[in-house]
Amino acid sequence: MGGAALGLAGFVTKGVAGQTIRPPDVGRKFAVDGRVIPFVGNTIICHLPQQGEHSEAFDALLDIYRDMPAEGWIRKVTATPPSSYHMTVFGGADDKERHYPLWPAGMPLDLPMERCNQILAERLKGFRLGADVPPYRMRVNLEEPPAQETPLTIRLLPADASTEHRLRHLRDQLSIVTGIRDIDHDTYRFHITLGYQFQPLTDEEHQAYRAALARWKADLVRKVPIITLGPPEYCVLEDMFAFKRQFYLR
Repeated sequence: MGGAALGLAGFVTKGVAGQTIRPPDVGRKFAVDGRVIPFVGNTIICHLPQQGEHSEAFDALLDIYRDMPAEGWIRKVTATPPSSYHMTVFGGADDKERHYPLWPAGMPLDLPMERCNQILAERLKGFRLGADVPPYRMRVNLEEPPAQETPLTIRLLPADASTEHRLRHLRDQLSIVTGIRDIDHDTYRFHITLGYQFQPLTDEEHQAYRAALARWKADLVRKVPIITLGPPEYCVLEDMFAFKRQFYLR
């Protein structure tokens, strides 16, 4: 999503006098007890194929989902439903970021979200991928994540120069069509979000999380060296648990 905090759980943020600061998505996407709360908007994503060709990545992520309950720190993270697993191609507009340039240029800031969804859908139905067509071949980024990042995320890298060029060019074109340009547009890091942290982790939990994340990423690379994704989808959402496809970009 545009302006969304992206990254990996597993740290304690210290504020004034050493007090802990709540994770950034608390009050925005999740309640203080971990319940999902409304986050209405739209986005352009690639869902992971769940059946048939190229579904091995989804199966491997299901293995991680199965392992999560065994981790002590998971009580401070809300896991997202596997049915929602996706890679964001371009973050759209949402009801909680009503300011430019995260809100579409030319649209009033008080425009109802439903109407915003409709206008962007009209623009994108006339959009053509051109040379930026799928498949998009991605691989897991095995680098240690920065300590300040918060959601439980598997970061991805384009697996080849062609995918890198097509995705970056596609993002540029979508920014023009939608009138949205996030501050990290040129440095955006692709990812698959598996959960959101809603409470700070202790130092011990932080170390356990990092160990689990490293193990999961290594297993994912072993099982699925290349994650293959299909056409981008224009989706609308009510919260972070489901991304409703309206149509494929073509």
